[in-house]
Amino acid sequence: MLLDMEHELVVHTVITGSQALLDTLNGFVHLIKQFPKEALFVVWLNPYWGEISMNSKQFEEMKAYVDNKARVSAIIRIPHYKPETFGKDLSEILQSKFTFDEALKNSVLPVMVRQRLTIIRRQLFANIENVAAVLT
Repeated sequence: MLLDMEHELVVHTVITGSQALLDTLNGFVHLIKQFPKEALFVVWLNPYWGEISMNSKQFEEMKAYVDNKARVSAIIRIPHYKPETFGKDLSEILQSKFTFDEALKNSVLPVMVRQRLTIIRRQLFANIENVAAVLT
């Protein structure tokens, strides 16, 4: 229906490391199969739970990506944030289901937490803008 209405469909999917790696890789492959070939995919690599590698292979060398790389328009690498500071702050706002704007306006949060979130937001939004430039 969206394609018939001449909309461009961009699907964002996340690949995480550690125990969830296989689940997120399988989810990625299932999404690719579910959407028409015109759909564009942006893959976010999130190392928060662990390195995104398997059998000494990085994501770009894994079968899930190699078999579907023609469908992937961009890969965004989320930086590995220090778990005790940046990583903790990002995890907490995500678990609270806050947007960056909501968290940054929350005066209850300490100034340093809001500053770290500002840095994370700037980095992630720059990645998104770079992807948008590639897709247009």
